[in-house]
Amino acid sequence: MPTDTQYRQLLAFRNQLRRFDRWSREAAADHGLTHAQHQLLLAVRGSTTPGGPTIGEIADALLVKAHSAGELVDRLAVHGMVERERDPDDHRRVHLRLTEEGERTLAQLTRVHLAELRELAALMRGFRSGA
Repeated sequence: MPTDTQYRQLLAFRNQLRRFDRWSREAAADHGLTHAQHQLLLAVRGSTTPGGPTIGEIADALLVKAHSAGELVDRLAVHGMVERERDPDDHRRVHLRLTEEGERTLAQLTRVHLAELRELAALMRGFRSGA
């Protein structure tokens, strides 16, 4: 049976997750992005697919339908943050890559997110110690 302390820790952690999510959305908005657009930039940059991810892979990473991912890509392409590139071996496949502007914006957001995540680390250490 969980202890009172464990219930309090779980409550504090879940509250902190909600605060982080709200903060993350605001940070993206400060850079002119929606939360979903920020996540798409991160999914493109974090992909290990040679040549960059496809829209289908991005949809899987974001847990959305391919047409929704495609619409996000369209909006980011208009803002000059993402480019589509045909696969040289299979012209039916289109890969995504960040532009310099996309890289710059994502790097700024990533720096502040990593700093904020360090704040959450203390709560996680409390769970690991079983306190």
